[in-house]
Amino acid sequence: SFSDVVTFDSTYLTNKYDMPFAPFVGVNHHGQSILFGCGLISSEDIDTYTWLFETWLSCMSGRPPNAILTDQCKAIKGAIAKVFPNTHHRLCIWHIMKKIPEKLRGFAAYEAIKRALKNTVYNSLSVEEFEEGWRKMIEDYGLQDNEWLKSLYEDRNRWVPVFLNHAFWAGMSSTQRSESMNSFFDDYVNPKTSLKQFVEQYDNALLKKVEKEANADFHSFNSVLPLITSLYMEKQLRDVYTNDIFKMFQDEIKDLIYCSASFVNVDEQISKFSIKDISKPKDEDGKIREQVFYKVHFDADKLEVQCICCSFEFSGILCRHALYVLLNQNVIEIPSQYILSRWRKDIKRPHTFVRCSYNDDGVKDDMERYNKLYASFLETVELGSKSKDKCDLAMSKLEKLKVKLVQKDSPGGNKQQNPHYPISFLQNRIKKDGNIAYEDSEKSQLGYKVLSPIQVKRKGRPSSKRKESKVDKIVSNIKKKAAKRKSKMQNNQIDISTHKRRKVYQSSSNVDDQSNVSLIASSTPFINMNIVAQENRTSQLVHPFCQQAFDYHYGKGSSYLHLLQQCEKSVAKD
Repeated sequence: SFSDVVTFDSTYLTNKYDMPFAPFVGVNHHGQSILFGCGLISSEDIDTYTWLFETWLSCMSGRPPNAILTDQCKAIKGAIAKVFPNTHHRLCIWHIMKKIPEKLRGFAAYEAIKRALKNTVYNSLSVEEFEEGWRKMIEDYGLQDNEWLKSLYEDRNRWVPVFLNHAFWAGMSSTQRSESMNSFFDDYVNPKTSLKQFVEQYDNALLKKVEKEANADFHSFNSVLPLITSLYMEKQLRDVYTNDIFKMFQDEIKDLIYCSASFVNVDEQISKFSIKDISKPKDEDGKIREQVFYKVHFDADKLEVQCICCSFEFSGILCRHALYVLLNQNVIEIPSQYILSRWRKDIKRPHTFVRCSYNDDGVKDDMERYNKLYASFLETVELGSKSKDKCDLAMSKLEKLKVKLVQKDSPGGNKQQNPHYPISFLQNRIKKDGNIAYEDSEKSQLGYKVLSPIQVKRKGRPSSKRKESKVDKIVSNIKKKAAKRKSKMQNNQIDISTHKRRKVYQSSSNVDDQSNVSLIASSTPFINMNIVAQENRTSQLVHPFCQQAFDYHYGKGSSYLHLLQQCEKSVAKD
């Protein structure tokens, strides 16, 4: 239902084999990130990504996404062009703009260049405006020989918003959702996770996502958000959209007060308006922005409205400029073509066909039957929706068909038992450590043994989770040096404290040998426990006392009880 837009990122490590975790992430009808699948890959070349995309495509019934967002990896770019030739490919704008300090800080006019670049990229409303702004920036600051800017300009149709926002992206322009999914998996896996553990924990992560979506569904159906205006279109979308998406629409309603319109002309039944928007009077640097005017076209016969900002095309939500024109033309109801089914609260999500068990032949059979029926019903829906008579005919036939199918599932019918574990089954068996506890008889049904892969060293892969820029490395080195100085000061304090304790110990009086031995035997477990539980500096502090106790217990020891109590207090204090 939501695989029309996908983000893909392979810069996250989750296992001890240094195999990147590459998730396919989308957006559901609540604006939440959802997982379509993932891959653990041992290399990052074009052949590997081609295999991964082809495998994922087969799992999606051969239906490619309409749009996909990735980073600037050339191997990924080549694989997408091969496997998804008709899919819009967008590069993560956040990763590109993050490189500005690294690539341009050496210029004397760095601040002015950065401001001009951001303004050209983010605020251009047309291709012509972008081209003019880019040309002016290059000429004004003498950037003709900058290789980084050259490469960005050559690839501008893959990352600059004005070239891409005419297509639907579910409001995404970066791989931030993939990164948030990586953060989500931090609660389940880590760089030391084995492949076997990953497979076990993957089900738990999916279960958590399903529960979160089900909870959002419940709130959307059983809670009513307050209206901020008396406009019918606001109530109209509150009744059909999920709460989270409706709140985004309400934000546009609120900003109507910042808009004003001026009529331009009428050209072949298309009314043209110029909308002045003062909702954002300042830019990112706090400077006063020039007045911004948005061109909006309105077709009264077809009830079609289009704004130059392409908000609806990009996110599926009408912008304040389009809403202003609709209200100006006495259109009080949102036209049906601007109410997307993917944002509706009543959209049907076939969760029962999304299985989380592995190596189960029943899953494949169920999915094949489901996909076959789904494709056939889609054709029926398209044909039946063209007229009222066709719709009534389809509905009557479907009702009779449902009755027959229900009779098949009756006690006297041929009802096949569901071999899959329901969500409630997994919930009852999830232990505190996050793993799933199965009975011995159940383990035999879960599939074959999964072997660990051979650990390989990947080309150009850093040891950290994400690739660090030069700025990140400088900051990291400063923090390490500060931590090293702090640790050295603490060690010096420990040495002084230990020296003082030894003097106190050597000045103590002797005690009976037998009592010394029994006292050490009874107190040593306490010391060992602290050695294990505390940090290294605590171990260095406690262990010499224990060693001295054994060295001096023949005639040189004193009040060991007092000594150990003093040691305990010192550990607790430090």
